[in-house]
Amino acid sequence: MSPATERRAAAGRSLLLGAAVLALLSVSLLGLAAETAVAGDRTAAVLPSTQTIDAEPGEEVTVDVVMQSDGGYGGEGIESVTLVAQYNPEYLEITDVERGPWLEQGAETDVRAERTIAHDNGTAVLEQRRDPPADGATGNARLATLTVAVAEDAPPSEATISFAESRAELLRETPIPIFDMDATVAIDGGGDEAPAFDHPDPDGLETTPVEDAEPGSEPESPGEDDAAAETDGENGGDGTERDDGDAVPGLPTPVAAGIVVGTVLVARRLRDGTGLVAGSNRD
Repeated sequence: MSPATERRAAAGRSLLLGAAVLALLSVSLLGLAAETAVAGDRTAAVLPSTQTIDAEPGEEVTVDVVMQSDGGYGGEGIESVTLVAQYNPEYLEITDVERGPWLEQGAETDVRAERTIAHDNGTAVLEQRRDPPADGATGNARLATLTVAVAEDAPPSEATISFAESRAELLRETPIPIFDMDATVAIDGGGDEAPAFDHPDPDGLETTPVEDAEPGSEPESPGEDDAAAETDGENGGDGTERDDGDAVPGLPTPVAAGIVVGTVLVARRLRDGTGLVAGSNRD
């Protein structure tokens, strides 16, 4: 075979390989889109409204956590949500957790909340439930606001706050899968990722009831203990969203939730080296 013929044959094989790769990628993306569409009404996405927050050592910042979900099959709403925030206590400290209006969406009801801040364990927990559940809640709104202090001696680094242990339950206490995204605090311009921390089981932590203040009122003073009254800030406790609580502004909830869930799925598969293969679910 002449050199020219060999080159043409090699070029043909390359084109066929490229076409095959594109076809497989297209099938995978279509499968992922179908999976996301189906999962849209039986999953929830929990993520920070701003994924990366810049901060200096000794500085205090706030992190809004939003949730997006259409509930279960047939529009069955969510009855309770447990937000678990975990971090490295040598770099960060969550000093306060305020609930947002997410669970107030839907039929009018009372929302009961309990929380704990276990700094030595690098864990903060906020439990919320509808009482009575009514039809449950669905939608896209702020779930909680975390007040986070950066350690005075923290080196330039990227310290994460993980929400991977969070849980949500539909009516009749049926759990629903949660797809989460970490919040990253870039300390002093950022740098290496903060070391991993071995967190104890959050289920063993004792929670403290949270008493909601009247809408629009202010806490008695900064530094109140964990049982202090808290407000919903700009939301006014009426279930409406804050502008910065909408993670995907301008999109209806089902579309926004689908985009978020799809993005998290793709990121996880790329991170784990499994590729864009549809059909795998989080354990």
